[in-house]
Amino acid sequence: MKKQIIRIVSVVLILVATTIQAQDARELITKVVDANGGENALYKLKDVSFDYTFKVTGNNIVDVSKERYIFNGEVSYGKYSKRQVYAIPQMKGVHTQFFDGAKTVSKLDNNVITEKQPAYIGHALRKTNYYWFAMMFKLLDPGVNHKLLPTRKVNEISYKVVEMTFGDNIGETSDKYILYINPETHRIDQFLYTAKGFGVTEPSLMKVTYEKIDGVYVSTYRKYAPADWDGNVVKEVWTEQYTKNVKFNNGFNLENIQD
Repeated sequence: MKKQIIRIVSVVLILVATTIQAQDARELITKVVDANGGENALYKLKDVSFDYTFKVTGNNIVDVSKERYIFNGEVSYGKYSKRQVYAIPQMKGVHTQFFDGAKTVSKLDNNVITEKQPAYIGHALRKTNYYWFAMMFKLLDPGVNHKLLPTRKVNEISYKVVEMTFGDNIGETSDKYILYINPETHRIDQFLYTAKGFGVTEPSLMKVTYEKIDGVYVSTYRKYAPADWDGNVVKEVWTEQYTKNVKFNNGFNLENIQD
């Protein structure tokens, strides 16, 4: 009987400690979202357009697209002017992808792509590109789990660290993120993540640079490389992502976003 009581008390203490830890992590993440301007501020801007370049630095190959998003419904449209990396470079023609909030339609020269793998790539890019742009405002979305980890020191900065995972039926894949929160700015300077939708199960390290545009902080430059879960780059092969000519509140709707 005594052993059973001890086990019960131990379980209760673990649950209490886990709950407190999750609350502490959530408070940190709330500060991150607020430091970037807040979710409400982003939604008040209604929509965005920008020029996006995805560049593999070592061999200088790029995907270049004009991106347009509507924040309500996470509608995402992209039209590519160059396709050498992920955006089905093996298929020729003018390539567009459109996620209307429910489904994605990808086209070449205005013809719908029906082949399973190219169609999936179009959907994955629509969801991924939108997420990279809006990520810092989505960290408190329903179904997102947070866990406080020990502080990590990088370049003389002692970062507060939070592990972020996703509940069942949240997102396209069950990826994991390790977020490094700057104690001064409360913004995320870098993070570790997986990209299982593209077949990447080992972590990458993403470094982030921001610009303040219309009252919100936008990650206008990112670069990532293969890493381990301790944050060490294991291969100096960097991929860069440039976001330029950001313009909010364009008056987009489901009918005109593809014009």
